[in-house]
Amino acid sequence: MPHSRTDLIHWLLIVAACVVSVPGQATVLQWYDGPANFQIGTDYACLSDPPILETRVAGYSGFTYQPPALQQIAFSQVPAVGEVFYVKVVLSHPGNPCAGSAVGLELLLPAGITTAASVANPAFCFARVPPNQQHNYYLLYNLGNDGGYGCPQTFPQGLQGLAIRAPNGGVGGGAWGMFAGSWLEILIPLQSSVPQNGSNQIYFRVNPDIGVVGYVNVPAYVNSDVIFRSALEGQVVTLDLCSGDIGPIAQGC
Repeated sequence: MPHSRTDLIHWLLIVAACVVSVPGQATVLQWYDGPANFQIGTDYACLSDPPILETRVAGYSGFTYQPPALQQIAFSQVPAVGEVFYVKVVLSHPGNPCAGSAVGLELLLPAGITTAASVANPAFCFARVPPNQQHNYYLLYNLGNDGGYGCPQTFPQGLQGLAIRAPNGGVGGGAWGMFAGSWLEILIPLQSSVPQNGSNQIYFRVNPDIGVVGYVNVPAYVNSDVIFRSALEGQVVTLDLCSGDIGPIAQGC
């Protein structure tokens, strides 16, 4: 796996994928993670005196591959042409601006790769929030079931790539609300019509404030061979947000 995972654990306490309620016969997909972006914007800590400059948002992205987990994965383990696989973006919000952040997201894909959301292979959207006045524990939210957010299954053209907007409005016209100590993880199914050798990148554009833009990326690998294996319905995609390595296991994991 890329060296960024160790860096993430040390700096952000971001984790390797965890397994939650996995059916006995299911194949648990592994995640190949790209490098972390540790500074997507800055802010001054709310009400700090003197002002404390801090990182606003940090994150990374990755794509699924077939097990087992290896330091150097075989090309037969990466998705094949025509096979549905998932890409994720995981964002942390270590900063504490008084008003929080309204995060705009876009997905920039190499030529030949398209989104492939369907009833069988939907996109997933989750948030992890710290204890607050309503609950004294960490909580995992399925934003797909949230009346204020939802989880998009279509992705219209945005400023640079495909817009990932909360279909129920979100914050400020489809943006994703984040605040100090919160996390966001969005998983989107993709499909490639051509082989990919890693020279092209899959990018997420992250826009936490007006005029503030950062990117996270992972190389695109797609096998040219036709591979006969079980459909994605018999496979499990896991959440990085459901691991004790970032703190107590969130209720709802």
